[in-house]
Amino acid sequence: MKELIDPHQAQLLMLGVFCAAPLIGLLWGLAARRVGRGLIIGLLVGGGNYALWTIYSAITDKLGLDTVRNLLTNLCLFVAIGVVIGIGVGWFASRGRAGAADQGGEDGNVARDRTG
Repeated sequence: MKELIDPHQAQLLMLGVFCAAPLIGLLWGLAARRVGRGLIIGLLVGGGNYALWTIYSAITDKLGLDTVRNLLTNLCLFVAIGVVIGIGVGWFASRGRAGAADQGGEDGNVARDRTG
């Protein structure tokens, strides 16, 4: 029985995502007028996806595709990475809100006194 895609094709697909994600992030940044942020997000998504694919592939090659040990190892790995990413995003988001509050409000506008 022939596979739908072989490991070489999957590797090429992940390399394509690795190359395309920064370009998509750059275009997204241009549209939102935040080129730097879009490029950084694209680099993080592309690089992170390729790194996770490489780690997943190495674990699966070592432990076997259809084993409970492989499933639990990858589950723990991806949950841990998700927690770290979630904490990082929450931390950066709270820093942005704190900076906006220092400038007078969440949206950066100075609050007006409505008495009188």
